[in-house]
Amino acid sequence: MKSYTKYSLILSSVLLASCANQNTKITTNIMPTTNPCSKLELLKSAYHDDFNQLKEIKIKARASNSWKAKYQLFGKNCQVFSWGEAQSTYSCNLIAPNEQAARKYYQNAKETTQQCLGEQWQLVESNRIHDEGMKTTFTHSDVKANEKLTFSTHLVPTSGLFSTTWTIYYYVGNISSIK
Repeated sequence: MKSYTKYSLILSSVLLASCANQNTKITTNIMPTTNPCSKLELLKSAYHDDFNQLKEIKIKARASNSWKAKYQLFGKNCQVFSWGEAQSTYSCNLIAPNEQAARKYYQNAKETTQQCLGEQWQLVESNRIHDEGMKTTFTHSDVKANEKLTFSTHLVPTSGLFSTTWTIYYYVGNISSIK
């Protein structure tokens, strides 16, 4: 009986190690680098496949389909949303400790995206309509409207009972297809 238990433990350990190794390989294939420009390139290529390679766990929702993302651009709150045929969006958010930090995160996201995407991408920065926040949108000028990939970062204040929190949202998708 002792040898049976010993062999069972060894076999279980080997199987567990191989599963952990496989998960590491999958994660490595999805997140090959910490370079911001490489991350944006991955999202660009994933967009054309409705982010299927980035979908992990489906989340129940009424108005849309959504999945927890395997790939986290930043933080741990990234998701893929789908509103029907070819209308998928990758989204991440980060709650900042204060307004100053939020503005710094927003500015860094804008500058990094601009640097990585290059001059062929048009930057438009504006005030948000429904709050005191800001948004920056990057679109490529040489594509059809229905194929227009957009990178967008938003600085959003959320007023609470005793204070205002600030959240940074980052979207990758086609904003012209969302009505």
